[in-house]
Amino acid sequence: MNKSARPRRVKGLGEVSIRVGDLDAMYKFYEEVVGLEVLRRDESFVFFKVAEGYGGHTQNLALFDAANRMFLEAKSEQLHRAA
Repeated sequence: MNKSARPRRVKGLGEVSIRVGDLDAMYKFYEEVVGLEVLRRDESFVFFKVAEGYGGHTQNLALFDAANRMFLEAKSEQLHRAA
């Protein structure tokens, strides 16, 4: 592939979302072991700040309780993975 035909390189990710089987355990892991700052916590999700990010937008990790099917029932083209 020549240089002009290469796709653009990713400069940053705004958010990574993961559906998890045990939200409380993963919350504890990312906060206490990894050391991420909690931005928002609810009974079915938690948002962590990963880094300052790119272009003034923070990089976030969002964990969603896999038992909460609301996000899957919404019509979208998002990719869902369970951890």
